[in-house]
Amino acid sequence: MPAYQGKGTANILEANRQKYFWQNETVPAGIFPGSLSVAYQLERGPNIAYPWGFAVEVQFQGSPGAFEVDVMGAETDAPQNYIKIGSITAVTSLVAGNYVGRFDTTALYPKYVALNMTTLGTSGPVTAKISR
Repeated sequence: MPAYQGKGTANILEANRQKYFWQNETVPAGIFPGSLSVAYQLERGPNIAYPWGFAVEVQFQGSPGAFEVDVMGAETDAPQNYIKIGSITAVTSLVAGNYVGRFDTTALYPKYVALNMTTLGTSGPVTAKISR
């Protein structure tokens, strides 16, 4: 599983791009910073009129049971600096075997973003991505 890659090593996420926190992986729950995902540095917009938001989508291949994925933000890329800025605790399943949850914001815009799986009722493959 790609885990947090270390202080000061976050890759940049450019505008109109998408990257994976986890890609069809089994993610351990409740081990901080062990369950902290890879981190991304959000590119700052080219001008004041450009939207500074981002969105996170989490997809489980099976029902995750009770779960919580925390969206973590920091201004300094170090595990102890990441704080919870939101969470995903519910999914929608319109197609069997496809459970999707979402978080999006334009109000919060940290320099760095990562995910932390704090609770996971049923272990199984997880895919999570960030879009900007």
